[in-house]
Amino acid sequence: MYVLWLLSCNIYSPVVFGQGATGFVVTVKDSLAANKANRFLYNNIKIINKDNRAQSFNLSVTVPDGWRLMAPAKVMSKVLEAGQSEMIPVVLMRLQNAPASWEAVKVQLDAKAYKFYIKAEPICEFYVTPITNVVTLKGQEKDFKITLRVRNTGTIPGTYLTNVRNNNLEINSSKAIRLTPGADTICTFSYSLKDKALGKLMTEKLNVNVTDTSGVSYMNYVKLERAQHERKEKESPYPIFPLWFETGVMIWGKQVSYYGGMHGEIPIGDNKLSFFYRTKQYGLGNTLEKNVFGFGYQSRHWDVYLGHMSDIKYFFTYGSGGKLTYRSKPGTEFTLSATKHSDFLTYYMNDNITGTAKYSIKKVNILQGVSADFDHGLHRTAYLFNNEIQLFNTEKVTLGVNAGVGIDHYLRKVVGFPDKPGAALGYNFAFRSKRINFSSMVQYYGDYFPGLNKGLMFHSHDVSWKFKTNALGIFYQYNRSGVNTLRDTIYNSDAFKFNFTKYGLKYSNSSTNRSLSLSTGMLEQSVSVATTMPKYIFGEMSFGQRAGKKFNFILNSISGYNSSYGTNKKVVLLTNTNLSASYKFFGVKGNYMQQPIFDNTNEKNFLRYVQTVLAGPYLMFNVFKRVRTNVYYNFSKSLYDKTIYHQIGGNISYSGGKNGLDVNASAMVPLETGSLTPNGLSEKYINVSIIKKFNVPLIFKKKYYTLNLLPFFDVNANGIKDAGEQLIPNLQISINSIPFISDERGSISYRNVTPGNYKLDFGGANNVKGVIPASGIIQNIPVNKDVTVFVPFKRSRVITGSIVINSDSLAKSSFPRSNIKVIATDSTGMLYSTLTDDMGSYFLNVPAGKYAVSLNPEAFNEKIKPRILSYTVDVGVQLEAKADFEIVDRSRMVRFFRKTEK
Repeated sequence: MYVLWLLSCNIYSPVVFGQGATGFVVTVKDSLAANKANRFLYNNIKIINKDNRAQSFNLSVTVPDGWRLMAPAKVMSKVLEAGQSEMIPVVLMRLQNAPASWEAVKVQLDAKAYKFYIKAEPICEFYVTPITNVVTLKGQEKDFKITLRVRNTGTIPGTYLTNVRNNNLEINSSKAIRLTPGADTICTFSYSLKDKALGKLMTEKLNVNVTDTSGVSYMNYVKLERAQHERKEKESPYPIFPLWFETGVMIWGKQVSYYGGMHGEIPIGDNKLSFFYRTKQYGLGNTLEKNVFGFGYQSRHWDVYLGHMSDIKYFFTYGSGGKLTYRSKPGTEFTLSATKHSDFLTYYMNDNITGTAKYSIKKVNILQGVSADFDHGLHRTAYLFNNEIQLFNTEKVTLGVNAGVGIDHYLRKVVGFPDKPGAALGYNFAFRSKRINFSSMVQYYGDYFPGLNKGLMFHSHDVSWKFKTNALGIFYQYNRSGVNTLRDTIYNSDAFKFNFTKYGLKYSNSSTNRSLSLSTGMLEQSVSVATTMPKYIFGEMSFGQRAGKKFNFILNSISGYNSSYGTNKKVVLLTNTNLSASYKFFGVKGNYMQQPIFDNTNEKNFLRYVQTVLAGPYLMFNVFKRVRTNVYYNFSKSLYDKTIYHQIGGNISYSGGKNGLDVNASAMVPLETGSLTPNGLSEKYINVSIIKKFNVPLIFKKKYYTLNLLPFFDVNANGIKDAGEQLIPNLQISINSIPFISDERGSISYRNVTPGNYKLDFGGANNVKGVIPASGIIQNIPVNKDVTVFVPFKRSRVITGSIVINSDSLAKSSFPRSNIKVIATDSTGMLYSTLTDDMGSYFLNVPAGKYAVSLNPEAFNEKIKPRILSYTVDVGVQLEAKADFEIVDRSRMVRFFRKTEK
């Protein structure tokens, strides 16, 4: 029976109700359920005469609200002979408002009553009909309405949140609606734009969203536009270029430093000239920096740059020079650069020449580089040649290889630095599938390979298996790094060399709002400082939890353990834990660190722990929407000497958007002073930077022009504006789909436009009755200089009408008559349209001819629709014709009366 229920969505359980006083036995299915696709339920009432004589019976069926009885349609009378049986079919139709609960169907057999139960499947559905699609504000109009209809098409009551939003215009309105099954309502939002929003309105999309309690949403937009008599496409008739000025000041204790700078980009046709200038940091006795500048020219195929140079591709270079780039086609690029070192830096005295080539052979991407470096301080000349090849880069497989060769040649021989060639080799491989992820990367640079990566060796291998939201894997990492740029220049030693080996197991779990990562294994490291433990067992955890957009929690922790370290065989434990939690604008953060300290002998015996606790709350909020603010308080304590430090600070930033002003300020103020405060923590710190963007016009050549339109009544129909012929005020047209309306004098001006052809559309010019452009509804105007066009208008035919709503007191909604689109289509397919006013009236200016006049079908549904959607009108001879529409509102609930009702 369970399988049968799945197939038919009808619960079937035959029940013998028993033998009544009259001697009849009745059987029927005791319960039926209708699903979404099944509007009809079928049952059979079987009546058996168990008496020894013939008997008659009267049978009636009564259904609950939300259902209609299709059969039997009336009270049924029947005579059964002794032992005879009768099968009476019962057919029920589910109506829109059928409840999603078990309801009783009453079966009356003479004086005895029986019951079986029916239910409609819970269906949570709704339908939205947009009534307002376009709103055009004319001149200084600022009031408008947005209307939509929401209908509950499900079988259970629904609550719907309707929202209209546009951030640019500061519009955000919501209404909650509750509808019973089958009911609908008209939802209207009324707005009045602020002067600031109206001033910047051109064309905006207002997002309309309707969401039910299950999260199902409907999204659409309403186009809001403003018709003005004057509008600018560009700010200036001349080409402009952006120019940024920047300045900043830093205060640390009693020391004050400051700087300034500028940069800009000048368009030259399709090319671009860029430049920058930045001062050194003044006020600190700075002898290591100097003022820097640069110029660049970019075209389709060539880039040229001269000025300050800084690069870390193969060697660290800092100084002045130039760079030349040629692009023959997308993905193919050749570059040559040269840098002469700066005399201000005594520890980087190398000059450099580098060339690169990037190109593809079929689907293989290749990058080759050659570099020569001349170090005047070390009296060294270095040469290298490097190759990187990307063989595969697909969704599942990535494979790249690299190889290089180079040599350091010392003009003055140094012990331990022979002139030997060095090599570089490596690969990067990754495989991704539904269950298995594998990645492997090896990079090797020999001890004699020149450049930044000298002596570097790096391994990283990782494989993981995914199951559902979990992943389990193993990993291995190895790093050997010389860090040449941080070499101790006093003792010429590798004090900053850092090597480590890390391997182990890892586990991760992730979902939409939660992530967890765990790993454990061994880590071995070596570095020439007294706070590092070479080898230990480690454990690492990372956990994140979100709750919507308001709550966020993050915990990261790593710990290391060594059971017997140093000659004194000490148990050593190190740990570092970070925590942060935030809700809305408030948050807290904290850190606990325990770090072992060892002596500087080769035995590295354990001395003590440095334990530090850092915690504090913070606030993040916006002021006036464009000002972002962060305020914090820090509490820190050293568990070694129990010293406590307090700090307050914050950051505030402003982004002006259109005004081009960006301001950023940060500060930290200690609450303790004195000799006991660690160096740096006792000094206040303030940093302020200001960037202002200017749009500077290039007045040497005019690039944009003005299109002036002057519509007028051409009384004598000669196409020329003669004396006495008046301009037409308050006339609405569109230029390249942008709405305009003539001012009180009758003029329209579109200023600073790009040269080209501009389409004039007079199809919406229906706010002045009885006129039409003499040269057609659609006209094209070429603009390659300042142009003033007189547009002649002649008398038109007029189609008028109104909309009447036919509803009664049982209707569930009040359908609006305003802003309904009326469309007139001629025999060639040309469309003329307008919107009804608040009273439901309209008029259309059209040329002579026959027209099909209709309403926008998207504004209606099967419950509310015009009695006649389209009319044919003939204004070939007569000057005016009328087409009225009657909209029938059948949105009320339909009741089926029983025989007992009148």
